[in-house]
Amino acid sequence: MYDRIYDYDMYNDLGDPDRNIERHVLGGKEYPYPRRCRTGRSRTKKDPLSESRSSDIYVPRDEAFSDEKNLSFSLNTAYSMMHAVGTSLETAIEDRKFDFPHFPEIDSLFKEEVNLPELENNSGIWEAIKRQAKKIFFNVRGNLLRFKPPAVYERDKFSWFRDEEFSRQTLAGMNPYSIQLAVKQKKLFMLDYHDLLMPYVSKVREIKGTTLYGSRTLFFLTPVGTLRPLAIELTRPPMDDKPQWNQVFTPCWDATGMWLWRLAKTHVLAHDSGYHQLVSHWLRTHCVTEPYIIASHRQLSAMHPIFRLLHPHFRYTMKINSMARRRLINADGIIENHSHLASTLWSSALLPMTSNGEWWTEIRTVGHGDKKDEPWWPKLKSPEDLIGILTTMIWVASGHHSAVNFGQYAFAGYFPYRPTIARNRMPTEDPSDEELKSFHKKPEGTLLSCFPTQGQATIVMVVLHVLSDHSPDEEYIGVDKKGVWADNPTIKAAFEEFSKKLKKLEETIDARNENKSLKNRNGAGVVPYELLKPFSVVRSDRKRSSK
Repeated sequence: MYDRIYDYDMYNDLGDPDRNIERHVLGGKEYPYPRRCRTGRSRTKKDPLSESRSSDIYVPRDEAFSDEKNLSFSLNTAYSMMHAVGTSLETAIEDRKFDFPHFPEIDSLFKEEVNLPELENNSGIWEAIKRQAKKIFFNVRGNLLRFKPPAVYERDKFSWFRDEEFSRQTLAGMNPYSIQLAVKQKKLFMLDYHDLLMPYVSKVREIKGTTLYGSRTLFFLTPVGTLRPLAIELTRPPMDDKPQWNQVFTPCWDATGMWLWRLAKTHVLAHDSGYHQLVSHWLRTHCVTEPYIIASHRQLSAMHPIFRLLHPHFRYTMKINSMARRRLINADGIIENHSHLASTLWSSALLPMTSNGEWWTEIRTVGHGDKKDEPWWPKLKSPEDLIGILTTMIWVASGHHSAVNFGQYAFAGYFPYRPTIARNRMPTEDPSDEELKSFHKKPEGTLLSCFPTQGQATIVMVVLHVLSDHSPDEEYIGVDKKGVWADNPTIKAAFEEFSKKLKKLEETIDARNENKSLKNRNGAGVVPYELLKPFSVVRSDRKRSSK
C-alpha cells in the first residue's frame, strides 16, 4: 500500500523540462500508482495532491537533503559558495582573464591571503558562505581567505614536473579508470583519447581561449614496477583548409625537446581531467545510477530488503545530480567554462539516456531504453544473478565513486598536476615566427599561457574541494548496522564477516603504502593511496566533527 513509486517522466525530466507544470503526488483515482506514507509534501489550495516545481529539474521530497546536511554543509550552500566566491575571486584578481605571470604567483594562492569584496544585498548569504569556506580555505577572517595546500603540493610541489609522477597518477591518482593494457606481454600501457576526442576537435577550437587534440600516450612497465612514459601522439584532423597535423613527442634531454614534452603532457592531462570529470565521475557514477534509483522507487516497497539495501548508496544522488545539471555540467556551466570540453555535448554523446515511460525489467527497458536489446545485459534468473547485479550497483555508488571523487582536491587542487584546460596549441603546429621566437625566448611563459587562467584556476579549486568533501552525515559501507539488519542473526553474521574483510583490505592498503619495494606506492614525497580506506575516513571525520 505504501510503495515508493513515481511517474518516470516527472521524476527524471531529462527530455522535456515542462517548466511550468505542477507535480502530483501519485495515488488516488486520478493517479493510478500506489502512494507512500505521508511525507510532508507541500500542498496547494488548488490541488491538495500537488507539489510545485522549485527549479528546472524536479526532485521529489524523498530525495531532499537531511536537516543535518543542510545545516552543516549542504550543497545548496556549497553551490552558492562556488558562485559567490568564484565571482568574488574573479573580481579580486585584477588579471582574472590572463595567465599566471610566473609560478610563484600560483604558489601565492596557498601562502597569501586574497581580499574579497563584500557582496551587495547578500550579507546573510555571504556570512554563511564564509562560515562554510573554512572547510575549503586555509584561513578565513573577515574578507581574507587563503587556499589549503593540497596533499600533492604539501608532499612535493615539484613532483608534477617528473615523468614518474605523471605515470604514477594514471593508477594512483583520481582517474585510475582510463589506462589500458596494450599488449599480451603486459609491458605496454596506453591512455587513448584519440578516437574519442577527434570528432570534437573542430568544435572545441571554435571556442576562444582553448584548443584540443586527439591524443595517445604510451607507458612502459619497468623491472622495478613503475611506469615510464615513452611517447605522446597529438593529432589535429583536417580543418580550415589545412591537412591533418600529427606529431609524436618523447622525453628528451635537450632544452627545446624537454619543454615540448612538458607541453604535450599538459594537453594529455587536460584530456584526462575532462574525461575523469564527465565520464569516470559524472556519467559512470552519478548518471548511470539514476535509472536504478527511479526503478527502485517505482517498483519496490520501502520495506523491501533490496530497497533497504540500496537506499544508503542512492541517498542524495538525485538532488546532487539536479544541482550538477544546473551549475556544473550544463551548457555554459562551470565545467564547460573552465575546461576545454563541451560537457553537455559529451554527456549526450557518451551516455544517451531516455526519459520515457518488475524492477530489473524497468531498469533495462525504460531506464536504458535505447540499450535494452544489447547482449551484454546481465540475466536475472537466480539468486546468484541478483547478487552480481546488486554488487555492481553498490560498487558503482561506493567504491568506484570514492576512487574518482574524494581525491579531487588532494591530487588536482594544485592545478599544474591536473590542468582542466589546455588553452594554446603546441608551438610546433603551424607556428608563426613570432610564436617560435616567444617560445624559445621564454618557454615557461608558453607553458603558463597553456595552463588555465587565474580566474579559471581559482574557481576550479573551489569546485574540486566542494565536490571531494565528505558529507557530515555520510554513511560508510561496512560500519554500522541499522534496524532489523542488526536483529537478524544470519544478516548480522554476514555483515560482520564483510566488515572483517573490509578491515583486512584497509590493512593491505596500509601495508602497500609502507612497502619501500613498491616504488609506485612508497617514496620521497609520494602521496599514499587512501581513497578506498573506509574506516580511516570514518575515524578522521568523527575526530574532526568532535572538535
